[in-house]
Amino acid sequence: MKRVAFAVAGIALVVGVIVLRDTGGSSDLPTAPPPPTKLKPFVAEQLLVPSPQGRPSTPANVVARAGHHKIQLNWTGDAPAYEVRWGERTKLVTRPGTQLNGLENEREQQIDIRAVDSFGQRSQPARTKATPRADNAPYTFVDRFDGSDEPDLQRWRLTKRTDCARATSGDEEDHDRLVISSSCGTRAVTLRSRTPFVRGDDDSRLVVETDAPGTGGKLLFDLVPGPVSVQGEPVLPGAVRASVSTDVSGNSIVELVPDGTITKAIPAAVPGVTVRWEVVLTKNGTQLVRDGDVVATSPFVPQWREATALIGVAALAGDRIRAGIDLIGYRTAKADAPPAAPTPQVRVDGPASTSTHPIADVTAGQLRIALIPSRESPPVTAVKINGVEVPLRPAVEGTPWKPGAEYPAIADLPKEAFTDNLNVQLVTTERIQVTHTDVELTGPKSPPQRQSGTPLVDARPLLADPVPEVLDAGGQPIENGAAFNRGRVVLEVRINALDAAVAGLAGFEVRLDGTHVATVPTTADGPAAAGRWRISLNTGSLSAGAHAIEVKAFSTDSEVHPETGYVPFLLKP
Repeated sequence: MKRVAFAVAGIALVVGVIVLRDTGGSSDLPTAPPPPTKLKPFVAEQLLVPSPQGRPSTPANVVARAGHHKIQLNWTGDAPAYEVRWGERTKLVTRPGTQLNGLENEREQQIDIRAVDSFGQRSQPARTKATPRADNAPYTFVDRFDGSDEPDLQRWRLTKRTDCARATSGDEEDHDRLVISSSCGTRAVTLRSRTPFVRGDDDSRLVVETDAPGTGGKLLFDLVPGPVSVQGEPVLPGAVRASVSTDVSGNSIVELVPDGTITKAIPAAVPGVTVRWEVVLTKNGTQLVRDGDVVATSPFVPQWREATALIGVAALAGDRIRAGIDLIGYRTAKADAPPAAPTPQVRVDGPASTSTHPIADVTAGQLRIALIPSRESPPVTAVKINGVEVPLRPAVEGTPWKPGAEYPAIADLPKEAFTDNLNVQLVTTERIQVTHTDVELTGPKSPPQRQSGTPLVDARPLLADPVPEVLDAGGQPIENGAAFNRGRVVLEVRINALDAAVAGLAGFEVRLDGTHVATVPTTADGPAAAGRWRISLNTGSLSAGAHAIEVKAFSTDSEVHPETGYVPFLLKP
C-alpha cells in the first residue's frame, strides 16, 4: 500500500485588498493580510472531527547535562510534542530531548518541561535545574567562538563553490557559537584551519563540538598532508577522512577512510543537540570517537607529521542547512597560524584591465586552486598570475588527474601578485573547470581580522508540513490511485517534524474540492506543535470520479508562513 499525498505551496486564506497610497503617481502592489493566528472551530455536515481528551502525562526521567554556555536535556514520554521553558524563553520540540544555548556560565537555570498533545493541552511540568560551566579543558589550539563577530580570519577560512554559504556568529540563542549556513546543496562547505595540525609523540586529536549533521545532512572531518582547502572526491592520498551522514529520520552512517571499520552503532541524531567528535591518531591506527565512545577504527597510521584540518557540512538532498559549532580544538604538538595579510580578490580568466593595488608588507603568498578536467589530458602545470607565469603543482603529491575528480593545486605567488586583485589564467588549451580559488598572503603579525555578518539561514522555527491521507472505514490506507465505493472514509492528518524547534500550531483547515468543510483549532492551553488527527468523512453525496482534499496548517506566529498538504482520491460510479 502506498500513501497518495504530496505537499503543495501554501495559498493565502483570504484575498488581499488593494491599498492605494499617494506615492507621487505610482501605486503599491496588492498586499495580502497576515495569516490568522487564532482559528474558530467549524465542521460541515458530512464530517466528524475529534475533540480534546484527557491531558497528557508529565514527562519522566529528565536528565540535564550542563556544558559551556549550554544545557542538554533528555526525558521520556510519548507525546507528539513538548514545551520547554527556562527563564523568559520557551520552545516547542517534537522529540524527548533538546539543547538550550546562549546561557550564562555559572548561572543556575530552572527548566520546566511539559508534554503537549495534538490539541495544545499541556501536562503538569517536570522540573529540573542545571548550571552551565566554562570549558577549561587543556588544548594546544582551541577556538570556542564566543566572540560577537566570528570567525577570526587569522584562524579560519571558509571554502565554498559560489556565494551560497556563510560562517558567522549565530543569531538569537546561537549568539556565542559559530554558525555555518548554506544553500549550496550537496556540495560540502568547508571551514579550513590556518593553524597546522602537527602530530605529537602521543595520541593526537582533532576535537569538534557541533550539532551537525542535521537531519538530511553530512559532516566531514579531513586531515590532509598538504595545503588543501576543499573536501572533494576521492579522498586525497595519505589523508584521513571521517564522515557522518544522517537521513531525514535521524539515523546515521559513519565512515572512516582509509580502511575504517564501524565498531559501534550511532544513536539517532537529535536536531540542534551538540555532539563531541574526535579524530584520534594513535601509534597503532586511527579512531573516530563520539561523546567518548569509539565508533569507528582503522589500522591506518599516517606517515606525515603535519596536516591541514578541514571541517565540512553538506546537505544530502539539496536542502538549506544550518550548523552550530561550539568548539574546535587540537590536542597535538604546539603550532601557530602563520601571520596573515588581507585576502585579495581572485578572477579566473577575468579582464586583464582589472585594476590592482599593492598590499603593504607582504612577504610571501600562495594561490590555492581546485580543478576538474573534462577529459583525459596531461595535468595543468603552469598558471599566469597578474600576467606572470609560475609553476602549478599538486597540493598533495600523488593526487590523480582524471576527468570528473577534483584536483587541488598550488602556486607560489610572484611579487607582482602581492595585490588586492589577482588575475589568474590557466596555461592550457584544455577545457578545465575551476571549482575553488583562495589566496594565502603572509605578512607581519597583525591583530585578529573579523568580518561581521548574519547567518544565511535564520533560526526562526517553522511549521511542520501537514500530511493528509485517505483511509478506508477500517482505518487502513487505500492503495495508491485505487477507486473506492462511496460511503464513510477516514481522513488522517499528520503534522510532525524532526527539527531543533518548531513554530506553534494554531490549527488547520480542511477543504474538499475547494469548499471549506472543517477547521480544527489546536490551542487548548497554548499552541500545539505536532500530532495526528482522524476525521470521519461521508462521501455518499459526492459524484463519481476524482476529488481532492487540501489541509492547510496555520501558526500562532503571524510571521510564520502557513503550510499545505494535498491528497487526491477516486470514487467509483
